Amino acid sequence: MAKSNKPIYPVYEEELNELSYRPDGFFDRLLNFSLNKLTNPVKLPYSFFIPVSEYLRGELFCEDVSEAMGNYEFTQRDLISILVVDFLYQVKDRNNPYDLYHELKQRNDYFVKIYSYSEDKHKPLTFAKPNKTTKTKEIKCTLKRKVALRLEVMLSDITDVEPENEFVVEDILRLLYSDFIQQYKKGNLGNVIPNIIRRII
Repeated sequence: MAKSNKPIYPVYEEELNELSYRPDGFFDRLLNFSLNKLTNPVKLPYSFFIPVSEYLRGELFCEDVSEAMGNYEFTQRDLISILVVDFLYQVKDRNNPYDLYHELKQRNDYFVKIYSYSEDKHKPLTFAKPNKTTKTKEIKCTLKRKVALRLEVMLSDITDVEPENEFVVEDILRLLYSDFIQQYKKGNLGNVIPNIIRRII
């Protein structure tokens, strides 16, 4: 993760600052409340890069869902929203930062290895995450602020038990998307399209 002066978990830090601030008097409280409403958007933008092959499969999957629903347009943003909600639901049940970190680390390593190669058979493979110089595609999406906050709180909890934690929200989005596409390619998701339609309707 690149070093930056920006906070790693900005939504979480904003929330902590807001909770610890004690304005004096009615007008100060009203001003603070109004400023928070104006400066804290309901939805936050995120983006991440994935291999173009995954992006194409994601597009085709979304088209299949849209066709199955008739006039409804199901987008990659909709897919990501569903994946994040499902992920947070599972995390709530488990509530073990240590295990969660190692599961994310394992998923990340798997993702890295799939898209690494070496032309020299005698040369050890070098694993590197996809980046803008390889065949990748950027996906832009938005998350509700309260969803982003839950993700950041979870990642902060992981950092408490694993100081070497390298994951940010964008990493979680990338891993969830990549994992979904890989499982869909292998036919491991069963009746995923009907299940998604039932959730949307």
